[in-house]
Amino acid sequence: MNAACDDNVVRLIASAVAKIKDEYRDVIAEESVDQAARDSIALLANSKAPQFVPLFVSRFTRERLRQLVMDSAAS
Repeated sequence: MNAACDDNVVRLIASAVAKIKDEYRDVIAEESVDQAARDSIALLANSKAPQFVPLFVSRFTRERLRQLVMDSAAS
């Protein structure tokens, strides 16, 4: 994460990821949620508006996980 990212943003990201893990607990492995979140965070690492990073990490992570579920169901 960018150095401009303060502790509050980090806590909000952690909270969002924890909620997503709970939502997908019986569907996707926790490691997959972590990887999707890391990928999302990497996309936003140089954000000029870090206060919005938790919102977008949550959104992008859920999008990635939905795609994983759809791909897995199609197999």
